[in-house]
Amino acid sequence: MTERHELRWGGFAGLAFVVLALLGRFLPGNPPTVGDSDSTISSWLTDHRTTMLLSALLWAAAAGLVIWFAAAFAEAMRERAERSDVHLALLAGSVLVGGAIFVNAALTAATSFGVDGRDAAMTGMLYDATAVMTTMIGFAAALPLAAAGLGVLRTHVMPNWLGYLGMLAALVSFLGAFGILATSGTFVAGGTLMTAVPLLVSAVWIVCASGFMVREHLPELTTGGAAQPSTAS
Repeated sequence: MTERHELRWGGFAGLAFVVLALLGRFLPGNPPTVGDSDSTISSWLTDHRTTMLLSALLWAAAAGLVIWFAAAFAEAMRERAERSDVHLALLAGSVLVGGAIFVNAALTAATSFGVDGRDAAMTGMLYDATAVMTTMIGFAAALPLAAAGLGVLRTHVMPNWLGYLGMLAALVSFLGAFGILATSGTFVAGGTLMTAVPLLVSAVWIVCASGFMVREHLPELTTGGAAQPSTAS
């Protein structure tokens, strides 16, 4: 492959997404669960209003970055398998995920912004909505992750182990979405197990993929024969 600096910038976008997403998830600390009382949730949001608003801003910025990353990744796959629709599934899925992340960030910001003086029951309802949406994003994320993993295995644009890791991340994200069926306990919607764990697994995959993209270390495209390793650094 020749110099592909758009691929490199896509890799940087992926790394930036991971940083902003992890900060957005863990900056507020340990939030209450949907099983806690409305008064507990309202009191916690009042005490952490600034950090929650900052977290929402970080997630809003991350929403665009994940689309940029996926677009660059999808283009690299398209060059190696133009007749396949896997790269389109990756791109469309990333738009779905990015849009869901942005809407959820806006809802989170709205929930925290007006918490002072608002009825605790209303705050609890809005908080539950953000927890459920955060959990259901796992269903959306399963599509681009699975498409990326399958695309890697088909095109060999990156090592096969990265393809299997993408499929694993898709499975973990898919299973995490079932947290909406629980209202309390370990598997509760918005809880650490059902949201943070899928995020961390996906983040590991994005960091690995972004590393190859930043180095521009993908197989060379040739007009005949097998692809040859790139020597670009």
